Amino acid sequence: MSVHPVLLTPAGPHGVAAYARAVAEEVRALDPSVAAVTSDDLPALAAGTPVHVHVTERLWGASPEEATERLTTLARRHPLTVTLHDAPQASDGERNRPRRRAFYAAVTRAAHAVAVNSAHERALLAEEGVWDGPVEVVPLPVPALTPGPRPRPDGTVGVLGYFYPGKGHDEALAAAAAAGVGRVTILGRASDGHAADLDAFVRRAADAGVAVEVTGWLDDAEMAERARAVSVPVIAHQHVSASASLTSWIGWGRRPLALRNRYIDEMAALRPGTLLPVELSGLAAAVRAAAEDPDATWHGIHPVPVGPADVARAYLAWWAALPAPAAAAGPAAAAPAADSDAADSDARWVVGNRWNHVAGRDPEPPRVSVIVTHYDQPEELARTLAALAQQDHPADRLEIVVADDGSPEAPVVPDGVTLVRQEDRGFRAAAARNLGVAASTGDVLCFLDADTTPEPGYVRALTRLPALLSEAVTAGRRRHADLADVDAGVPIVEAGPAYELPEPAWLREQYARTGNLLQSDDRSYRFVIGAVMACSRAFFADVGGFDETFSAYGGEDWEWTHRAWQAGAVLAHVPEAVAWHDGPDWSGRDLDRVREGNRQTLRLAADIPVTGSAGRGLLPATPDLVVHLAGEHPEAAVFLCADAVLAAFPRALVVLDAPPSAPALAADPRVRSGAIPDARVVWRVDRPVLVEDAEPLATRLADLGQGAEGRLRVRAADGTSLGTAVARRARRRAERWGAEVGFETGEIVASGVHVLRDEPHLEAWVGGWGGRDRFV
Repeated sequence: MSVHPVLLTPAGPHGVAAYARAVAEEVRALDPSVAAVTSDDLPALAAGTPVHVHVTERLWGASPEEATERLTTLARRHPLTVTLHDAPQASDGERNRPRRRAFYAAVTRAAHAVAVNSAHERALLAEEGVWDGPVEVVPLPVPALTPGPRPRPDGTVGVLGYFYPGKGHDEALAAAAAAGVGRVTILGRASDGHAADLDAFVRRAADAGVAVEVTGWLDDAEMAERARAVSVPVIAHQHVSASASLTSWIGWGRRPLALRNRYIDEMAALRPGTLLPVELSGLAAAVRAAAEDPDATWHGIHPVPVGPADVARAYLAWWAALPAPAAAAGPAAAAPAADSDAADSDARWVVGNRWNHVAGRDPEPPRVSVIVTHYDQPEELARTLAALAQQDHPADRLEIVVADDGSPEAPVVPDGVTLVRQEDRGFRAAAARNLGVAASTGDVLCFLDADTTPEPGYVRALTRLPALLSEAVTAGRRRHADLADVDAGVPIVEAGPAYELPEPAWLREQYARTGNLLQSDDRSYRFVIGAVMACSRAFFADVGGFDETFSAYGGEDWEWTHRAWQAGAVLAHVPEAVAWHDGPDWSGRDLDRVREGNRQTLRLAADIPVTGSAGRGLLPATPDLVVHLAGEHPEAAVFLCADAVLAAFPRALVVLDAPPSAPALAADPRVRSGAIPDARVVWRVDRPVLVEDAEPLATRLADLGQGAEGRLRVRAADGTSLGTAVARRARRRAERWGAEVGFETGEIVASGVHVLRDEPHLEAWVGGWGGRDRFV
């Protein structure tokens, strides 16, 4: 085989899991060299080993988002071939449909090759905007015919499989009532979460004069016996992708009535004579005719086309025809292991902020554009341009752009230096830098101020990491000297030390404390100075340029760096990239430092809503934490969940899928519906929760995205899933790389958080009395 996968055989009673095990058994019967493993065996499987998995989101997580995370994580370690089941479609409903689309789209993008069980499903993937690439069709098999004489018909209309809305039970009931058949048999049990729907169905049937028997779970022999006994087998799915119940009916020798749709027509053509296709308008008449002539519901065809061995041979042929997986298929394949600082030689991203895995590596010299921001400093500009002409970076890969912020007279620049200007409308360094970037062409952008003169190795040193890691944002070492009376022709390596001024101790101490920003967090933007900064052009474009609403001195570089950090930037201080500023640090200038500091703090407080940068009680424009309660839930549980969450996290935002109906919820601006804000952390829960004790969960959420951990699975003390929290840094990295890379996924047992019952005792909650058992 070009692809020789290990077959993953999920445990549990889910139909897809049972099918995966059956396929694995048939494949291995034909080719014993094919291995089969369970999920527990995966950690011991060598990285790079191809794996085949059967996919529906319920097999892989408590929510589509958790399933996405688990499968894409697996795909980063193993080339995956996948068989997709239960493709998304309109009958999913507009609440679940986008989430399911996103899950299947992520899986198909991450997979090496994709299969489905019908041409109908292949068309669904394209129609739903999930995948329009190559898709193999491997039909579901029909099990071997059950031997033995036909049993006496039991006088019922039979519907096979788990009960859930859309499975066709209502259509079968209506047809039975209209046909005068007074009994319906449900061969199976209610699907998880649909027991109440089944109870309501039984009551509707009684009102229509039809008795309903629900067999509950049956083993294979019992199910075959009961299915062969029903008088009229019916398949009336309104939600259909591929149907194991259809193949089961055929395998038991039955020829069921099947409501026509694209899938049924496909199966009728694949297995002629095994189905009785019928339009919905004719179902009642067909039920009546079948009840009068039960022999018409048996086919007696042996062997039925496409049996289990045929399916196994189809899989083996498909894998043999596939191209071998590429050794490196993009960012994920080129990445270092999440639990190690060691990197593949082609690594282009890092875990968290761990850029030190490329220590000692030197890239090919990148094409660099140095953007020099200038306002009415001709002597300082001349010194800086002269120093740039002496850089040890290859001259043919170095471009200089002077961005003038409306000086009274246009600066004079040497041949080969590009000059761009904007009118004088205040201190607009942000707009000038953007103007310079727009006029440049280099792959790495290096920002300098006109009064900050670089040593000869500055450009080479500062641009090394952005050339290796496209998300790197580097800060050089800005030293200070009184150069006012020094001739511009004196080399800066001589003039700087000779006239040196004190270097700001706070900045030096922070670089030492953080290992040159290796240990960064969301407050580390304060240690990146725009006058000595570099990044890749691609990352600058992804983050967006400097905020041009800044029209006074200071802050625009910190705002951009914070935005970059939240977008997944890798921050690094490069002490060997030295540039000398003409004059003292801000703290040594003759100005009202308190007033100026307050002005800058007020300007940044709304833009940087993190602890230590924003206010303590005021609500930020963008919340730090969003708790997204997904799906539809009883109003009382939604009320208690939102109230408990906001009591634990007062500055959070609770987002519901539907507008809040309770007046108390609608009145609170921290409860809303619709789009999820781009918060620093989004914690998604699929069931209403009670937060009794926010610690240590609050601490983990506050730390999320600061280091290597970008996602956090939350579980209750009994192991119940309480959803997953994802940091903005992890979300943005995943968008950039097309896979959830660059962060580890942590897990926490939140013993103070519990799943709420559907109807919690609200009076006890708001009154502050009653034990936990009134709520959970």
